[in-house]
Amino acid sequence: MKNYILYCFLALSLHLSGQVDLTDKNYVHTIVPQQGVTKAELEVTQCFGVVTEVIESITYYDGLGRAKQQIAIKGSSNERDIVTHIPYDSYGRQDKQYLPFVSSTPAGSYKTVNINNDINSYYLNTYPEDFPGITNPAEVNAYSESIFEPSPLNRVLEQGAPGAAWKANPASDSDHTIKFDWKTNKVSDSIIRFKVQFLDTSNTEVPTLIKAGFYGSSELHITITKDENWTPTDGQLHTTEEFKDKQGRVVLKRTFDASSPLATGSTSQTLDTYYVYDVFGNLTYVIPPKVTTSDGVSATELSELCYQYHYDYRNRLIEKKIPGKGWEYIVYSKLDQPILTQDTLLRAGSAWLFTKYDAFGRVAFTGKLTIPNKTRKEIQTEANAYSQPLWVSRAAPALVGGTTLYYDDGGYPKVQSGEVLTVNYYDNYDFLGPTPTAPFAPPVSVYGQPVSDRTKTLATGSRVKVLGTSFWTTTVTYYDKKARPIYIASQNEYLEATDVIENKLDFVGKVEKSKTTHTKGSNAAIVTIDSFTYDHMGRLLSHNQQLDGGTVEQIAYTTYEALGQLQKKYVGGIYDSLQPTKGLQEVDYRYNIRGWLTGINNANSLGNDLFGFGINYNTPTQTTLGATALYNGNISETLWQTASDQITRAYGYQYDPLNRITAANSSSGNYDLSNLTYDTMGNILSLHRKGHLNTEATLFGAMDYLNYRYDTGNKLLAVTDSGNTTFGFKDGNSTGDDYAYDANGNMTSDANKGITGITYNHLNLPETVTVNSAAHTGNISYIYDATGAKLKKISTEGSSLTTEYAGNYIYERDTLQFFNQPEGYIEPNALGGYDYIYQYKDHLGNIRLSYSDKDRDGMIDLLRNNVDVDGDGDLGHEIREEKHYYPFGMQQQLGVDHPSSAISGIPHRYGFNRKEEQDELGLGWLDFSARNYNPELGRWMNLDPLAEQMRRHSPYNYAFDNPLRFIDPDGMKPFVKEGTCCDNNPISGIGTGIARAVESEINQINQKLNSAAHKIASLFKEDVEPVFNDDAADIVETSSNSIDTKTSKNIAKNAGVISDILVGVKLTMEFAENGVSEQLVQDAATETIANATGPVGPATEMVINNGKEEDGVTNSNNLNKSYSSSGDQRNAYIYKNFTMRNQRNTDSRSHGERLQSASDRAKGDSFAKFWLNVTGVPK
Repeated sequence: MKNYILYCFLALSLHLSGQVDLTDKNYVHTIVPQQGVTKAELEVTQCFGVVTEVIESITYYDGLGRAKQQIAIKGSSNERDIVTHIPYDSYGRQDKQYLPFVSSTPAGSYKTVNINNDINSYYLNTYPEDFPGITNPAEVNAYSESIFEPSPLNRVLEQGAPGAAWKANPASDSDHTIKFDWKTNKVSDSIIRFKVQFLDTSNTEVPTLIKAGFYGSSELHITITKDENWTPTDGQLHTTEEFKDKQGRVVLKRTFDASSPLATGSTSQTLDTYYVYDVFGNLTYVIPPKVTTSDGVSATELSELCYQYHYDYRNRLIEKKIPGKGWEYIVYSKLDQPILTQDTLLRAGSAWLFTKYDAFGRVAFTGKLTIPNKTRKEIQTEANAYSQPLWVSRAAPALVGGTTLYYDDGGYPKVQSGEVLTVNYYDNYDFLGPTPTAPFAPPVSVYGQPVSDRTKTLATGSRVKVLGTSFWTTTVTYYDKKARPIYIASQNEYLEATDVIENKLDFVGKVEKSKTTHTKGSNAAIVTIDSFTYDHMGRLLSHNQQLDGGTVEQIAYTTYEALGQLQKKYVGGIYDSLQPTKGLQEVDYRYNIRGWLTGINNANSLGNDLFGFGINYNTPTQTTLGATALYNGNISETLWQTASDQITRAYGYQYDPLNRITAANSSSGNYDLSNLTYDTMGNILSLHRKGHLNTEATLFGAMDYLNYRYDTGNKLLAVTDSGNTTFGFKDGNSTGDDYAYDANGNMTSDANKGITGITYNHLNLPETVTVNSAAHTGNISYIYDATGAKLKKISTEGSSLTTEYAGNYIYERDTLQFFNQPEGYIEPNALGGYDYIYQYKDHLGNIRLSYSDKDRDGMIDLLRNNVDVDGDGDLGHEIREEKHYYPFGMQQQLGVDHPSSAISGIPHRYGFNRKEEQDELGLGWLDFSARNYNPELGRWMNLDPLAEQMRRHSPYNYAFDNPLRFIDPDGMKPFVKEGTCCDNNPISGIGTGIARAVESEINQINQKLNSAAHKIASLFKEDVEPVFNDDAADIVETSSNSIDTKTSKNIAKNAGVISDILVGVKLTMEFAENGVSEQLVQDAATETIANATGPVGPATEMVINNGKEEDGVTNSNNLNKSYSSSGDQRNAYIYKNFTMRNQRNTDSRSHGERLQSASDRAKGDSFAKFWLNVTGVPK
């Protein structure tokens, strides 16, 4: 069958090539079929006329092998070609990168481009607001432009972007481009030369930091980058300087903030982050800006502010210390696999977290083990002496670590006396026993798709223990013949809940239908059937849902503009196949020429819409609110309006040179945020907030005047409030410190809220909270599983309220409260049925307005001043609730005179970032899964689990202190939300079609290669990128990627890989000098493999945070990569970093040399290149 499929692909390529005018030019034609073909059809027709649904792209090359035109054949929403013109200057450089356009020429044929008529006119007509006062297409810059240095180095001096505001002007420094400069250091720069010294030269596991004077003149190379907000009067503000030594290692990153007096010209406050390496090239210390380096580094500063790393003789990370947290230890097997980890709290009880692997390097099971009276080094010595086998093997069921496993206890350490917490099974279903029962009994087929018994290398099941109990959650996955999951069953013993998901997939793996059956206890099953349709490019068109066999509900019908950008969504209502564009609400989306979201509906004129939202960057309209034009992606102002009162409200924002918000002025003046100041780590020092001063919210004024006090590091000790004492933040303590912390940096008490104690589990998640204040007395307890998923919350204040979290289904007192759907949620009603509640969200995903067609009449009933607005005579009010927020997430109190101040229906305790509001006992927290957040203070309560990727920032600050631009989906790491500023672009649809078409195929391949990839990861570790790679760019790189380059990347990293594997032909989708690299494919493939695995062990997790360091508004185009798939996102990110770790390289070669060596070998070895693309691991 495999031969037939390959032959069909090749024949299809020849056939379709004859249908388009490909001329005699050099080209690569990529074809991704969307339908299958039977053997009989193949023998009769050889695919001609059978496979009518394909996604095609073609790249034309010139005589030098450079791409000169790329076409997404019929890629537009109206099935016309999308063409990207690729010109070069006289030196062969791509100085201009044009945006694509829609062409009406014959499909796939080479287009002779008239830039003014074909490209500039299109964008002038489509985005007139981005070309104010321009009527001549010749003046339009529908391209990004690189201004090169006039030297053989060809370095880029300026990078302009599409739109008149970002057009490069080499004759002036006042244009809003990204600018680059290079120089060497001077003695007057006073760059401290930090060194690592081993006092005992025979023991390199104990380094010492020393200050060895200063770098001499011209010893360091400096790269200076100025962001798009920079002007000549700013001097060093809005710039970043990166200092590299002669080995190419970053030794210092320097940014600048306005000092007092206000910095102008060259006067500014420097924020220095030093990176110190040992003689083997290992990053050993990171010294952040808050450290006073002029007099060296004190022991307190080293402990509370610096990152410290110790390595063994094999260059493996064995000990590390995060600022404000105790030492953590790691023990490895002889295969360089982390098998034991321990933090300070575990060490108090002599406990370790262990990870066991199978012969292929896959995580088999994990747990907790007590090893008394032994140091890390002693345990490592035992591990080094341990003989074969070094892994576990599948075996007959036996008791291991307190539970029955289908593994032996091979490898070090022996864990019979420990506690197993997670188990992963692969390859077969033996762990279910000879006769599996429901829901784990294997189905014969799912929606007519036979269930495959060829599951070698696939993850077949997992078990996760409920912490503190003897209960487990068991999950089993069955696959089709293409190794795609089609049946997933999960049973939670603790909650007595069972969930079964059955998927119907099309030829390329897109979900056409998904049936979910949820049962809890003795309750009747809830059966949900979701149906999906797609357009010719694989973009989602419609999503309909049927609940318990009732009426089909239209969740959303989506349309796209010509270049594939999301244009409209028709949300909600009873499904009508004859009127798919009829919904309860028609939601429109608008963007500027750079693809930044500028509007959801119209904030100034709603029409029939319930909510409108606007975003301005460089074109603020509310100048009286202090909004100024911003060009680097920071939001200058937001506007919104709701149908409740049809009043447009607005915020004008201000930022410091480090892109941290300093003020938010509201149009009413009632909800202002001002006087936001920060220390050099981004810890908030002061915050003034206006708000309501009485319960009715009819009186407004100075609600909070907050001042923050910290220890030597980043831990908040106290907050004083000289504003209103009744509303907003409540200063409940006037003496001593307000907050205390444990050895892992978790907050354990809060005197302002009367929290006398918080206990945590080994995942640093709160287990109990005790409150004893004037307003509240009681406690809250939480139950989690071993992956950190919250299962139960019991709040006791007099009586008890139990909330259970059965996956997507939330219960209180054993009664279902609601479950989620993509556009809102569903709750049971008094008639025994269900009500669909739909929600408007802003650009950050914050819930702003909820509504429901409760009477099912196809429209939303409104009341304004007790008047029936829609004129149907119904005095019902179907807007459920409104929520609006201050920056940093504190909710605004709507006045009693606001039409939506009263909630219609059951309160929905989810709002900011769609996170659960923990209001019991006056906590006022938001649960982000990995951490809890306090929106009143704009701070986390716990250290960032990924703090090492953001070393220049406080591990407690929220969203890089820029909460208008960044979100933090799980409390692990901020990133720019997909589809907003600096992430999306007007032509994303080009790549989206191909990406979605091949996504399932890539997943399928990666699932099949999962085991092999892990094996390769353990075998080929030489010359891999080191674990520490602090080469992240700064804010100025945020917008440097051109729009068409990004689209090219989307196509390349999806279509290119799948074509290589399925067609067997090397179809290179790279654009010469257009920034499309193998690394893009590596990243995508590695992440997919990582997400396909089961829970990753805690030992692996200890090595997680050693990847690229991200900055405030830095490299934001790539920040969301780690959240691209479902499942435990922490584990996905962990495994990616671990598989790229250099375990064996013991020399001191630079990062660049090692990468170049790997690259050179890959170029000459096609098999190595294949594995490099798929696994991210060089052979």
